[in-house]
Amino acid sequence: MCLPAELKTLELKPQLQASRSATSVLDVGPEVYTMEEVAEHCTEDDAWIVVNSKVYDVSGWAEKHPGGRVIYTYAGKDATDVFAGFHSPASWAQLKPLFVGDLEEEQCSPLMADFRALRRNMLQKGLFRSSKRWYAWKTGSTFSILAAALTVLIKCHESMWGIVASAFLLGLFWQQGGWLAHDFLHHQVFRHRSMNTVAGYIIGNIALGFSVDWWKSKHNVHHAAPNELDEHHQAVDPDIDTLPLLAWSSEMAATVGNAAHRGMLRFQHYFFFPILLFARFSWCEQSVSHTLNTTTKVPGKRGWEELAFLGLHYCWYLGTVFAYLPVLRALMFVVLSQVFAGFLLSIVFVQSHNGMEVYSDEKDFITAQVVSTRDITAGVWNDWFTGGLNYQIEHHLFPTLPRHNLAKVRQAVQTLCEKHGLVYESCGMATGTWRVLKRLAAVAAEA
Repeated sequence: MCLPAELKTLELKPQLQASRSATSVLDVGPEVYTMEEVAEHCTEDDAWIVVNSKVYDVSGWAEKHPGGRVIYTYAGKDATDVFAGFHSPASWAQLKPLFVGDLEEEQCSPLMADFRALRRNMLQKGLFRSSKRWYAWKTGSTFSILAAALTVLIKCHESMWGIVASAFLLGLFWQQGGWLAHDFLHHQVFRHRSMNTVAGYIIGNIALGFSVDWWKSKHNVHHAAPNELDEHHQAVDPDIDTLPLLAWSSEMAATVGNAAHRGMLRFQHYFFFPILLFARFSWCEQSVSHTLNTTTKVPGKRGWEELAFLGLHYCWYLGTVFAYLPVLRALMFVVLSQVFAGFLLSIVFVQSHNGMEVYSDEKDFITAQVVSTRDITAGVWNDWFTGGLNYQIEHHLFPTLPRHNLAKVRQAVQTLCEKHGLVYESCGMATGTWRVLKRLAAVAAEA
């Protein structure tokens, strides 16, 4: 049996809790289960997962789980590698009360063995430790874009070109600030996760106007199930839940029953770029709606506290704009800044997964990440413009790996993929965009 890297230094000895009644060993039968038996417990009300050959009953755990309902995407499956990728060593101990038995001895696949050996090697080299100096520079340089945007607005607000330039700089800040918040909220920066969370709320809610709780609830599922559809061809991954505007596979398109919507899909490759321009409007609306929706039961939801943070965002943003510009020009500035940011963010997002395999069959963690993900060629410009998301395959395999270390493991990941017959897709941004459009056109032709 091959162990995940964390267990080389952390030994777990889960003890069955006598207090567990409905899921105790006496109730469910033998203490040793086959993977087939675990797979029968695959619903939210009856969810078992496997972590390091131990079986855990996580039914109802979403209310306490910081990642929320994402835990159910692995119900009835082996969650060893996704658990190791997203959790700190201290989290392993929290599994103990959920223990129901052992998994019958199974041979670890060569792919899994090599992947875990790679992760272990990365841990030994200290690659998961961030450079605080690098992140201090990145934070300062990112907020300097905001300072530039405000300076241009204040100094040149009487000039139309000054207004457009300021709006563009603000949109660029929201893009680069988004990558920075992404790093903090993936716990890449600080060892203590609470510090990452605080930084995430300051940047995400106050500076960018995004609900961190809304983002985490969808982004965690995206990482666990990238480009995945359920058995009814409905999107499991919220990032491809774009119907009726866009369909990323013929199976998705076939689920659209409305004739008018199907007619729109036939032209989706023409609508694609205009849709990107309005993406930030949608994200801001979803952020506010999510925060206002008090019935949404997402663990870690901060409710009124998060709403106050969003309020601070709109106070500094709209307050500054309307303080220096007359109403019509202020409204133009708001639209332009949102459009610029939406496009700058979206043109990077779509490179990562769109146009890659969309699947509904069961895949192991590593295969699912690789076949659904595309890297963009490395370079000074691409590394900066995409916020390191051009190393998307590496990020998906090692989500807590600091941005400045992603390039260091790229060759090792390529070698791993080549050895095990996985296609490692990497191309330039123009080629990536063309492949996205080509996929949309192919699906449109079948709609």
